[in-house]
Amino acid sequence: MQRKISTAALVGALALGFAGTASADDDARIAQLEAQVAQLQAQAQGDWLTEARADEVRGLVQDVLADADTRATLLQEGMMAGINDKGKVFLQSADGQFTMNISGQIQFRYYFNFQDDRKTVGISDEAASNFNIRRAKVKFTGTVADGWDYGVVIAASSNQDFFAEDVYIGHDLGDGWRMQVGLFKLPFARQELISSSRQVAVDRGMTTEFFTLNRSEQVQFSYGDDNWKWHISLSDGANTGFTGLPGGASNDFAFTVRGDYRFDGEWSDAKSEFGSDSDALFVGGAVHYEKFDGGGVVDDNLVWTIDALWKTGGFGITAAIFGSHISNDAGGADLDQYGAYGQVDYVLDEKWDVFGRYDYIDDDTAADELHALTVGVNYHFNANVKFTTDIVFTLSGDNPTAAGAINGGESSSGLGLQGTYTDDDEQIAWRAQLQLLF
Repeated sequence: MQRKISTAALVGALALGFAGTASADDDARIAQLEAQVAQLQAQAQGDWLTEARADEVRGLVQDVLADADTRATLLQEGMMAGINDKGKVFLQSADGQFTMNISGQIQFRYYFNFQDDRKTVGISDEAASNFNIRRAKVKFTGTVADGWDYGVVIAASSNQDFFAEDVYIGHDLGDGWRMQVGLFKLPFARQELISSSRQVAVDRGMTTEFFTLNRSEQVQFSYGDDNWKWHISLSDGANTGFTGLPGGASNDFAFTVRGDYRFDGEWSDAKSEFGSDSDALFVGGAVHYEKFDGGGVVDDNLVWTIDALWKTGGFGITAAIFGSHISNDAGGADLDQYGAYGQVDYVLDEKWDVFGRYDYIDDDTAADELHALTVGVNYHFNANVKFTTDIVFTLSGDNPTAAGAINGGESSSGLGLQGTYTDDDEQIAWRAQLQLLF
C-alpha cells in the first residue's frame, strides 16, 4: 500500500514540473511579441510616414489613375492601329475621318552587261557588272476629313539621296469626279502607270522608258464609272519634278488627256501586268501636248499612245504603240518618232510565271532603229517577296539619241543597259532582282 502512494506522488510531482516549464516558455513568447508591438508603435510615431509624405503618395496614385483613364478613353473612342487585311500598317481615328497607311518597297538588283568590241572613250572592257539598289521607297497615304486625302512617297536609289518622289493632295468631288494636285505621274503610258512593284520583268521596257512622260507638278481632274476612266492634266510638262519659280520653266503650258475603257474584268485587274485565269480586257489611249517658250531647241511637242491589256487562261498580254512629233522653230530638224512593244506573261502555278517582251523604237535620226527582246522568269516566295531574272538582247548597237523633252531620249540607266557607242554590235544584259514589299 505504501508503494502505491509513493508512485502516485512521484507522477504528480513530474506533472507539476512540466506545467511550470510550459508556463515559463509562454511568458517568454508573450514578452517577445509585446516588444515587437512596442517597436512598431515607435516607428509609426516616427518621421518615415508623415502626413505630408502620405499626401504625396496619394497624389501620385491619383496621377497614375488619371493617365490610365485617358488611355482607356482613347481606346473606348475607337483609336486603332495595326495591320490591315492587305498586310499594311495603318492608323485610324475613331470616326474614320483620319487614316494613315504606311507601306514600302525595296528592289535589289545585279546587272551583267556584255557588248562585243565595245568602243568609247575611257572604256575598253567588253563586260560590265554591278549590284544596285534600284528602288527603296516608303509611302504614306490616307485621308484627313470630308473627302480630302494625301500621299507622300520618299524614295532613294544607289546613286541618289532620299527625295520626294510623289507629293499630292486629293479631293473627292462627287459623282465620280476627283481632283488631285502636286507632283506625281502624268496620265500617259500604261506601263508607266502600273506600279514598279507589279511589273512582270525586272523593269519597264525600253520603248516605255523612251516615250514616258514620267512625273510633273500638275493639277489633274479624273472621272470614273463602271466602264470608263478619264484623266485630264494641266502640268509643267514632261519629265519634270519640283521646278521652283516660273523663271526656270521650260514651257508655256502642257496638258495631257487619257481615257480607258473596261470591256471585261475588274478595274483592279488593270493594276498588274501578270497573267490571270479570270478574264479581263482594257483598252486605252492618251495624248500629251506642250508648248515651249521658244528659248530652247524644241518649240512644241505632241505625243500619243494607244495600248491594251488582256488577261485570260493564265495569260497576261499587253501591247502599246507610241508616236512623238517634235516641231523645232529654232533651226533644228523636226522629228517624227515611233515605237511599240508587246509583252506576254504566263502563270505556271502560284509560285512561277514566265514572260517575254519585244521593244521597237525609231527615233527618226541617223541612229539605227532599236529592236530588243527580253525573256525571263518570276518566282513568288509569297505575296510580298518576289525574285525576277531576265535577259535583254538589243539587236542594234546604237541606242536612240536625244528626243527633245521625252525622257532625255536615252534608255533608262536603271535598265542595266549602256549608252550609245561607236561600234554597232549587239548588247546583252542579264538582270536579277529580289523585291520585298512591306
